[in-house]
Amino acid sequence: MNFISGLKPTFTKEQINRLSNVFDNAGQVFLGVAVLSPIVSNLTVIDKIQPMVILLGLISAVFCWLVSINFAKKGI
Repeated sequence: MNFISGLKPTFTKEQINRLSNVFDNAGQVFLGVAVLSPIVSNLTVIDKIQPMVILLGLISAVFCWLVSINFAKKGI
């Protein structure tokens, strides 16, 4: 089992840049679906906006963008 701990995945620069792009797009999807959509669809009824959904959406989007930035720095 010691040989497994010594294995490290090796990604090419193109693969790391692609992962960065995937996480960037995922962050945009989280922002659009979990944050902007509930706000825009419930403009007339403010009581139905769920702040926990918006907060989790913002946290997810920021997390994805930070991972994307980290991958982009590694890909350079």
